[in-house]
Amino acid sequence: MAENLPVSITREDLDSFQVSLIADINEQQEKSLDEKLKAFETKFKANTNLNPNEEMGKVIAAQRFGSKSKYFDYVKTLLPQNETTAADGGTLVPDVTRPEILRLMEEFGVGRSDFRVLPMGVSKVVKIPRKLTGATVTRTAENTAIADTKVTLDYVTLTASKVAAIVAMSNELDEDSIVDMGQYVNELLAESFAEEEDGQFYAGTGSPHTGLFATSHTYGSKVQVTGASSITYGNLVDCVYGVKSNYLNGAIWRMHRTVYAEIAKILDLQERPIVVNAGDPTKASLFGYPIKLIESAPNASTTTAGMPLIILGAGNKSIIGSKRDLTVKILTEATVDGVNLAENDLVGVRVTKRDAFAVALPLAYSVIKINE
Repeated sequence: MAENLPVSITREDLDSFQVSLIADINEQQEKSLDEKLKAFETKFKANTNLNPNEEMGKVIAAQRFGSKSKYFDYVKTLLPQNETTAADGGTLVPDVTRPEILRLMEEFGVGRSDFRVLPMGVSKVVKIPRKLTGATVTRTAENTAIADTKVTLDYVTLTASKVAAIVAMSNELDEDSIVDMGQYVNELLAESFAEEEDGQFYAGTGSPHTGLFATSHTYGSKVQVTGASSITYGNLVDCVYGVKSNYLNGAIWRMHRTVYAEIAKILDLQERPIVVNAGDPTKASLFGYPIKLIESAPNASTTTAGMPLIILGAGNKSIIGSKRDLTVKILTEATVDGVNLAENDLVGVRVTKRDAFAVALPLAYSVIKINE
């Protein structure tokens, strides 16, 4: 008598069976739907008076419920609920706001990394001595009086100036906004301060600071051109070797990006750009000196007589005086533009800074400038 042996089925066997079963069902459903769609197409072509929406509804009903004709009278193509029309469901779909505000990040704030920063302490005005002329030495014969000499000095003056701003907003806006408005305002203020700072350090005309690109400086060397597009390879060579080489320790090229675009087009005899890594200004160099793009520098369309387009030199030859760094204070009791913040449940963000700037040794810089 045969024994009843247990049946052993593995998980892999069940998975295989399930996949095979689903495939068979899907194939049968697709075949049935294909046949009904074909029948619908034939019927519709034979009678153009049929309503295509109604007939398609019957096909779908037949596929879902079989050939039960009682469903045919009820299944039709309907106008769908949609997000565009409020009554059709649009009110159920909330607008989604990302917790961020898109903005263009401007390329400012490079002055702080370019020049030497000197703390000013408690004084509003700081004077830094600098050499005008050095000592003169002469060869002297035996038993002859030694000629006297002297060193002449003057000084660079740093005068602190304040820049400030206040932004007021309602407490409700700060509390209810999905965006951190306080942080957003702080970031925008910091960017605005950086832009204003670069404008003074590079392009200032004396109100209050005189920037590096000011026409009033007496630079160590100047090469004159009619415009940015007329700058030649020879002009750049003259700019490099127009000042003593020790002045150029740590030197960089400074120019506006549109001026850089003109320089990057200059090719050598082998049709190669003279700028190394010309496609990446952050790594570009010319004659071994790095290139820094300055948004506040004069652009390629500049025609002002004596205006520098390119400046070569070390950043430590110019000084930023730091009297007070960027300081933020939250105001709740102040009056701004005649509006009492406390009475109106407003909050103010006040940002201030005090700084100074001076080109300490303009003779250490070599420039390419518009014809004077």
